[in-house]
Amino acid sequence: MKIIHCAPFNTITKSGGALYANPIKISLGLIQNNCFVHNFDYRDIARYFSFFKNKKSGAKKMNIHFLKIINDIKPDLIIFGHAELISKETFESIQKQNIKMMFWYNDIPFPEYLNEIKSYFSHSLATAYTENSYFLPNLVHHSIEKRTSFTNNSWENDLLFSGRNDEERSQLIKYIKNKINCKSKFIGDTKKSVLIGEQYFQKIVDSKICLNHNRNFTLQYKWFTSDRLMHILGNGSFSLSTPIINGEDFFEDKLEYYSNLEELKQKTEYFLENAEERLTKSKWLHARVHQLFNAKRIGEYLINLHKENTKKLNIYEWWND
Repeated sequence: MKIIHCAPFNTITKSGGALYANPIKISLGLIQNNCFVHNFDYRDIARYFSFFKNKKSGAKKMNIHFLKIINDIKPDLIIFGHAELISKETFESIQKQNIKMMFWYNDIPFPEYLNEIKSYFSHSLATAYTENSYFLPNLVHHSIEKRTSFTNNSWENDLLFSGRNDEERSQLIKYIKNKINCKSKFIGDTKKSVLIGEQYFQKIVDSKICLNHNRNFTLQYKWFTSDRLMHILGNGSFSLSTPIINGEDFFEDKLEYYSNLEELKQKTEYFLENAEERLTKSKWLHARVHQLFNAKRIGEYLINLHKENTKKLNIYEWWND
C-alpha cells in the first residue's frame, strides 16, 4: 500500500524533538507493515514557501505542491495529522481522485476547523476516546524508547517533572520544591531548561520517579494521557501520574496515580523507600506498553481500520465500535 502521511513532523522547527513525536512513530509503524510511506511536513513546507518563513503565508503554495506530490505518487491512502493548513480545495481534489483519507489528532478536544472538513475522512482518530472518533494510542518504538531505566545501578535524580510552568502547574512546581524532600529535577519549566532528543530521554532514564502530570481539563476524557507517559514507561522508568479514566484497561493496577499534592508527596516518599516494588512495576509497565502500543501494532491497526476489517480490529484492547 502506498501512503502519504501529511502531518507536523517538525523536523526543522523542533529538530531533535521530532525523534519521539507520534507522527514519526506512526510512519515507522506503517513501514513495518510493508507500506510505502511518504512523509509530507505541511507546516515546514509552508514555511519554506514563505519569504518571511510564516506558515500561513506559505500555505497556498504548499497546497499546490502537495497536490503535485499526490499526482506523482498516486497513493492508496492519505493520512492527515492536524492538517489545519490544508485547504478545502485540496481535500475536494483528493476526493475526486477516489483516494481514501484518514485524520488523527494528537490532543483533545478536537479543533473547531475539523467540523468543516471531517466529511472528507473515512475515519477520524484522537488520543482520547470520544463518541465522535476512534481511539489512537500514543506509541512507542523499539528503536526510540530503547532504554531500561529499571536496570540502572544508580540514578541522578529522585523526582523528575517535565512540562511548562503555566498557571495550572505553577502550584505543583512550588509544592515539589517546598514540600517534597528529595532531589528533584525540572525540565521545560523555563526556556533555558528545555531539553529535547537524547538529552530529554537521558533525564527520564536517570530519574527514579517521573511525573506524568496532565492538565485538569483532560482528566474527563477516557484513556487520555500525554505522550509523555509513553516516553517514561517505554524507557523503563517509574511514573506517578494524574488519573487516567479506565487506565486499568491497559495498565491493570501497576500504574500509580495521585489525585492531589498531598497524595503525590506520600507516594513519592513511599516509592523512593520501596525500590523493589518501584522497579518491579517499572519492568512490567515497560513490557506492557511495548506489547500493546508498539508502532508496528498501531500501524497494523490503522491499516485494518482503513480496510474496515472488523474481525482483525477486535483484537485491539481499545476497540469497542
